[in-house]
Amino acid sequence: MEREAIQVKITIDGKETLVGAGLTILEAARQQGISIPTLCHHPALSERGGCRMCVVEVDGAPRLAASCVTPVRDGMNVVTVNARIIETRRTMLEFLFAERNHHCMFCPRSGDCELQALAYALHMDHLTVPSSFDAFPVDATSDYIGLDHNRCILCGRCVRACEELSGCRVLNFHNRGPATLIGFDLNETREHSTCTSCGACLQVCPTGALYHRHRTHYTVKGHSRNWQTIRTVCPLCGLLCPTVSTVRDNDLIKIEGIFPAGEDRPDRGILCHLGRFEVLKPSGRRLLHPMARQTDGSWAETSRERALDLTVEGLNRVRDAHGGHAVMGLVSGLSSNEELVCFRDLMESAWQAGAIATVESSEFQNIYDLGPDNGQPFTEASWKKIAEADFILTVGAVSPDRQPAVGNLIRRCLIEHHLRSAVIGPDDFLYPHGTHHLPVKNKDALLLVRLISNEAAKGMKKTTAAAGPGEAVRPIETVKATDIVKRLHLDGTAQIVLHEIIRDFVDSVNPLILVGENVAAQADKTGLGALVNLARLKGLDHDRRLRLIVLKPCGNSMGAWRLLNRSGRKHRARAGIKGGLILLEQYPFQGAVDLKIPDDLGFLAVISPCWPDSLDDRAHVLIPKSSWRETDGTWSGLDGCETMFRRKMLDAPAGIQAAWQTLADLAVRANVTSGCTTWEALRRQAEREMQKEAIGEKT
Repeated sequence: MEREAIQVKITIDGKETLVGAGLTILEAARQQGISIPTLCHHPALSERGGCRMCVVEVDGAPRLAASCVTPVRDGMNVVTVNARIIETRRTMLEFLFAERNHHCMFCPRSGDCELQALAYALHMDHLTVPSSFDAFPVDATSDYIGLDHNRCILCGRCVRACEELSGCRVLNFHNRGPATLIGFDLNETREHSTCTSCGACLQVCPTGALYHRHRTHYTVKGHSRNWQTIRTVCPLCGLLCPTVSTVRDNDLIKIEGIFPAGEDRPDRGILCHLGRFEVLKPSGRRLLHPMARQTDGSWAETSRERALDLTVEGLNRVRDAHGGHAVMGLVSGLSSNEELVCFRDLMESAWQAGAIATVESSEFQNIYDLGPDNGQPFTEASWKKIAEADFILTVGAVSPDRQPAVGNLIRRCLIEHHLRSAVIGPDDFLYPHGTHHLPVKNKDALLLVRLISNEAAKGMKKTTAAAGPGEAVRPIETVKATDIVKRLHLDGTAQIVLHEIIRDFVDSVNPLILVGENVAAQADKTGLGALVNLARLKGLDHDRRLRLIVLKPCGNSMGAWRLLNRSGRKHRARAGIKGGLILLEQYPFQGAVDLKIPDDLGFLAVISPCWPDSLDDRAHVLIPKSSWRETDGTWSGLDGCETMFRRKMLDAPAGIQAAWQTLADLAVRANVTSGCTTWEALRRQAEREMQKEAIGEKT
């Protein structure tokens, strides 16, 4: 039964009202629009009742009660404001200021600090108690978060957020009495701790104790009343995490998750270091004007019209001389679905491009080349199923630089649910929380998968005839365990671990397999087939999807794969390429771009928000565009199960056009009919195509 189902009558500040029987006084008061100050309370966290700023008078009792932990009862009479309550709150606040160094003028959170705001609200302009603090250390060993113990009020919000939201349990109280500090692990520095840099602790901190190292100066942007907040989603890794971006003067001040998150978000609104911190870093020299290469090899600024003409002329020249198969189109996997559709249609219609692919490594698509199985397309499980699994098998690496949020979610589930897990690959990203790890190279992981699939099938006594409709297990070639053991040089301990992995999979009811992009990119079709076979041994999940998720190199890689491969042809071969067009993006992570561009191209045009340093000696035309942070559009999720519209966070610099506008102008100059004459038309086209893909999966 919901807490609000049973109503009780209480009196708050002289007014009778009905409230839910399971509420606290604080919750009941806020439902009635009555403000009670808090410091240790946060709506996304459990209650602690430690700061005592929320004290109220209950039934005239001489002792004030903490409203955040006191439940309501029928007939209760609550007073939230009187002289005694205000004096008590002010005294508690003075002690907090006196116990640590809270000189607001020098604090990066000044103007955006709950402790400071409370002092203003209670008219506390000086201390009536002596200061009693000694100097405390400052931990600045993290690239993202600084910890200044001198500004900590020991409210415990960060400790509870680390446990209840991120599930890491890295932070806790250390020492006793006046020497109490918040510490990492067993009093480690942040640099050497097991912290995953999700930043949940930073977001819930009410003071400047935890501060953003990339935005320590954001107070110069003015007070919060002058800020603009934009709700959008982060497209970087594909989880499409809802965010709130704070902006002033078209400059990003901070990015936060939404706490508490909805029930459909098993990640609980946590962001990763990519979406919270890396986005704020400079990501290259901004390209503000179209550039054209001169005959002497130097670059010169040119007009946008001239740059567009040069691009069309150059690509036409390559097509007419060598044919469309010699024209290449590369597009960023961080592009929106609208940009992907517009780019694909232009390259196919104007120049009959022989190669259209993403600039990131796209070999992860090898696993999709297995094709439909018994009429059923290859449909991955939703990443949200990670929270429901009872055994998680990871084959290959879950990169902390590319899919940190996935790794964080798995670790939290292991800690909270005591799941069994296994990692087959070179790195154990689940240490020390994982169950098993078989350290093998990515190219050898599929050998073990073949063995595990065969042995698990034997253990389950599952045959093709016993499988349900659409769930038949494909026969794979028989492998000898002894041959694989010898080939991989597995010692006795590794063989025991291997048998335990097989046992845990067989015993599981709802397993889930995650495949790293390096493994999915292997050319071993038999091994990839065994991987899919293993995922089907337990049947499809409740949504009729394969119990397998392929990790992608970029946020919208799944959308790019679907939209660029609509014709079913291969878009990867780059042999014989003589010219091309590349649509780049700003990347907050390294190592994503895989530009295998021939050195002898006759013509290359690049549309990019930043100067493409790696192509500086090969490109002939550079055209600026708005970045993904400055672009409205739709992005598809990691697994292809959902597509969301995301609102831009910033405006592009003056004179910079969106990519779709540049592509539409190129289409006009190339004399081809384009469906992207307006933004709304392009959006509808992208929506129709993605819906068609989704319907194809369901059927």
